[in-house]
Amino acid sequence: MRNLIIGAAVSALSIFSLLAIVATVYPPEETVPVGTIVAWSAGADSLPANWMLCDGKALKIKQYPELYAAIGATWGAPRKTKFNLPDLRGRFIRGVDRGAGRDPDVKDREASNKGGNANSVGSVQDDSFQDHSHEQKAHTHDYQRYFISATYTGVGIGSFQESGGYDVILSSWLRESQTSSSTVNIKGAKTYGTKTNIRKGEETRPKNAAVNFIIKVR
Repeated sequence: MRNLIIGAAVSALSIFSLLAIVATVYPPEETVPVGTIVAWSAGADSLPANWMLCDGKALKIKQYPELYAAIGATWGAPRKTKFNLPDLRGRFIRGVDRGAGRDPDVKDREASNKGGNANSVGSVQDDSFQDHSHEQKAHTHDYQRYFISATYTGVGIGSFQESGGYDVILSSWLRESQTSSSTVNIKGAKTYGTKTNIRKGEETRPKNAAVNFIIKVR
């Protein structure tokens, strides 16, 4: 009998321990604070209850008092009676710098919507490419140059002569011509167009995967 009681107690304790572990891994929704943002891996038509897309929508304060108490006008407030949800469509999330020096253009941040924060949580930045330079050592290029001496004759304009150096294609108008090879030295910075097989587009971006950012509203 004693062994049965001990065994039952151990079994009960094991069950409670298992439930505690499950509750830790899968916390009930009530433990997720209102205003929490998470990445949702499904579509906008299958959101969990009390969650909304981070699409910048304006909500009435009286309908979502808990959310307004949590985020206020951080992401914008078009009117005194309304406030904006975060608008994270097509955006990456970045931690607020708070003096760490990892956001060198923090002074250029701006509010996501009218009435929102301009330099803290809720602020946004446009896309950018870091200012930099390329060093090019002095080098040479070989090219062909035509030296032309020609007489042109046309109806009503008489005739005239020209001579000099031109980077042109010779035509049948030329009476005589000669070519020679020359070398030009390139010194200092120059700008060149490039043709490459690398990926190119309308923005500079890392490899990424799309998700829906959602926020707990109740």
